[in-house]
Amino acid sequence: MALPAAVAAFSAHAPLPAASLYVGGERTEGGERRVELYLLDGNFFVLRQISVPRGGEAVTRDMTGHWRQMEDGSLLRLSNRHGLSLRLNIGGGGNLYGDFFPAPGGSVQSFVLKKSPFRIQSFCLMGRLDRAGGRAALTDSATGRIFTPLAGEALAALPGEDPLFVDVEVLPAKNGLRVQRVRSFSSRFPSQAQAAPSAGDFSAAVSGTVWLLPSLPGLPAASCVFNGDGKGNGALEVTGPGLHLSADYALRGTSLTFSVGEADAGMLRACGAEALARMLASVRSWSLEGGALVLNAADGQSFLLEKAAPRGPMFSRASSRTR
Repeated sequence: MALPAAVAAFSAHAPLPAASLYVGGERTEGGERRVELYLLDGNFFVLRQISVPRGGEAVTRDMTGHWRQMEDGSLLRLSNRHGLSLRLNIGGGGNLYGDFFPAPGGSVQSFVLKKSPFRIQSFCLMGRLDRAGGRAALTDSATGRIFTPLAGEALAALPGEDPLFVDVEVLPAKNGLRVQRVRSFSSRFPSQAQAAPSAGDFSAAVSGTVWLLPSLPGLPAASCVFNGDGKGNGALEVTGPGLHLSADYALRGTSLTFSVGEADAGMLRACGAEALARMLASVRSWSLEGGALVLNAADGQSFLLEKAAPRGPMFSRASSRTR
């Protein structure tokens, strides 16, 4: 699987590249706890938490999700559709600082994760497996990312070609994922795995919420609201220091496009904030990541919008732009 670097623009900290591994842990009288964080391409991560009780067997838990470098590059945000939301501080030396093991029955513990030589490692994920005409697609339920599983004995042993919800161990390969082991499968799907996000999901998520725009040249802080008509169209109202504009948007499923009128585009050029017009013009789709709204551009760039605090949204720090 190709692993190009992920770039966080306008960052005071160095961008964290994909194909990175961070490791930390602690050994106590009660046993050992370790954390391995793999940052992969497409802002996809694998978080492995390993607990080894004294005299017992190791228990390993893999979680997948999206990673984003934020706050001028000083924070790493890990989130997924299942409610995971972690914020790790990025130290000046490149170490990551954060709390882990937040599962029920497990106390939260602070670790320092240090960068280690990257190695390709198998990991476990759960999701929807579709097969037809000798081809297969595996949709990770935690992110919605679609992988191409390579043909092999593990897949061939599954019955029929009907869609299945699977728990599999996979290994990244050059042209997709190699399924090493099918841990379980079922023809019944959890509600989150049945359908792709819809326009209704977008409206429900953004309605009545003030969002912080990412920091842009000429517009370091601004907030916005989405006013929809319930039929897939609406207006994005943007407010910033000395700035107010409205941009129309059109919504079709996960497809989202914006259009800025000539008068507003001219106003943005006049105040040196034309980067906002370029950002909106580049957007082609949307997604939700742990309560945040992500606008995805045609060139692969993405813009993360976070919910504003109840008071003073104009004075909150906006999140960074990422690839």
